[in-house]
Amino acid sequence: MYAAELNKDSESGETMRLHRENVELRQRLNLVTSLLDNLPGMAYRCLNDENYTFEYASKGARDLFGFSAEQIVNAYAFRQLVPEEDQLKNYEVLQQLTPENDRFVLVYRMRSAQGEYRWIHERGKGLFSPEGVLVAMDGLLTDITDQKNEEIALRQENTRLRFSVDERYKLGKIIGKSQPILKVYKRIVQATGTKAPVIIHGESGTGKELAARTIHDLSDRKDKPYITVNCGAIPESLMESEFFGHVRGAFTGANTDREGHLMAANKGTLFLDEIGEMPLTLQVKLLRVLDGGGFSPVGSSKVLHSDFRLVSATNRDLNQMVCNGAMREDFYYRINTVPILMPPLRDRLDDLPILVDHFMQLYAEETGEKTQIPPHVIQKFESHDWPGNVRELINVIRRYLTLKEVSFTPFNTPAPAQEYPGAKADISIVHSDLAMPVVDDLAQFEKNMILKALNLHQWHMGNTAKALGISRRTLQRRVNKYKIK
Repeated sequence: MYAAELNKDSESGETMRLHRENVELRQRLNLVTSLLDNLPGMAYRCLNDENYTFEYASKGARDLFGFSAEQIVNAYAFRQLVPEEDQLKNYEVLQQLTPENDRFVLVYRMRSAQGEYRWIHERGKGLFSPEGVLVAMDGLLTDITDQKNEEIALRQENTRLRFSVDERYKLGKIIGKSQPILKVYKRIVQATGTKAPVIIHGESGTGKELAARTIHDLSDRKDKPYITVNCGAIPESLMESEFFGHVRGAFTGANTDREGHLMAANKGTLFLDEIGEMPLTLQVKLLRVLDGGGFSPVGSSKVLHSDFRLVSATNRDLNQMVCNGAMREDFYYRINTVPILMPPLRDRLDDLPILVDHFMQLYAEETGEKTQIPPHVIQKFESHDWPGNVRELINVIRRYLTLKEVSFTPFNTPAPAQEYPGAKADISIVHSDLAMPVVDDLAQFEKNMILKALNLHQWHMGNTAKALGISRRTLQRRVNKYKIK
């Protein structure tokens, strides 16, 4: 009997021990479950089957997706909630898991109960069978939608800013980022917002035609005609017919009616290049058109009207032409409403690297050979005055691509560009036997002027350059050229 009682007590003790262990196990499970349910996301176990079925999901599923944990386990699987393109990326990562490399991190989208996609960050661990086969994944899903949206917005903003920076180096087909060319960009943008006539000043080869085309392309007339007329290439006897058109029989050879440039430019832009070559007789008639009086084709009494935007260009001093009687004063003021000065290349040498790179890429296609200009050649470029401006640069680059040599065509250096076009020129280049003495006098005059300005501004290079209306680099090159000390 004593033995039976001992056996009974032993069984009772074992039962109590098992009970305590079960209680402790439940407590630990409850603790783990509570911890999992209170994680900032959804803890899960997912089977590595065809649909990636959820075997377990914590209560964080409700906050994460709007689904209950029971719905996630019983009704939905990864394949039903994750977009197909994201599934493919996830599959590639999971395929790389091994028993030795069983950790993974994924970022993808999952559909919520409201039908919207949330960005999910998943950190997990692969579970493998003894044979090394992936059977399931344990992990934690957290919502990073706000963070991801900010990241996307930042990336878009960076792209926009990068695009803006790139565009600052280019407007239409004009390329550059120097201060002089940025002033041109600003004035062109201002001009596109008006219908007022524009006059583009600048030396030959500075890009006046590009500026005119850019004004048209940025305006609300960009889809309308753009008519270019070189006033210096039309014989004076044909000027009226070219501009206003003519009717059949108006003169010998007028076998049909012909529309002139003014009507061809209706609703669009009329670009008059070398407007300083226009004769006085035509200036009077064109002024009448600009003032709204209309015009008549040669041989006709019918008055026509054309709605065109006038853009002109010249490399001549129109103010001096007015003084000399070669241009009507009223016509000059009518076309000179919005002046734009295209700076010479020697005053925007900061743009040389961009221009060289652009034209090297552009013309390398002609030779079928991609190459780079060596540094010592670039140094030659930077020490050259570029009297032919960008047109000369293009010629030198194409010559280099073809012959692999650098040579410059000798020119007399043009007078410095004026800040405001139309100011009276002090000296003009004389094509005669006296040309060389005149050039020497100009050089001495320029040297004295620079020395005087330097002394006036206590040899402060920046202030001196600003006072002279040139860049600091140009001033330094002039100082070196004339050996001013």
